[in-house]
Amino acid sequence: MPRITKGSLRGTPFEFTFEGERVEAYPGETVAAALIAGERMQFRQDSRGSARGPYCNMGTCFECLVKVPSVSGAEGEVTWRTVRSCLTPAKAGLMVRSERSP
Repeated sequence: MPRITKGSLRGTPFEFTFEGERVEAYPGETVAAALIAGERMQFRQDSRGSARGPYCNMGTCFECLVKVPSVSGAEGEVTWRTVRSCLTPAKAGLMVRSERSP
């Protein structure tokens, strides 16, 4: 789904990665918005292995869960935390992974 660009000032695009692939985003976009614009619709798998992606795109349904790194502790240990991609701002260099249910 391409972005609407006519008459819009978006700022300078930047990139983050999703499952190791580059994704272009613009200032103010969420991870979900950038993934959708990049035609990536599968964000995670449910416990049966079925593809899941954004549904409400406003933080209510939890279908757009992804993992992002979180640095904690004095040693700077990186752990992955689950977030709703529709509420998570895209940032340059952010690494995003698919959420896979156990």
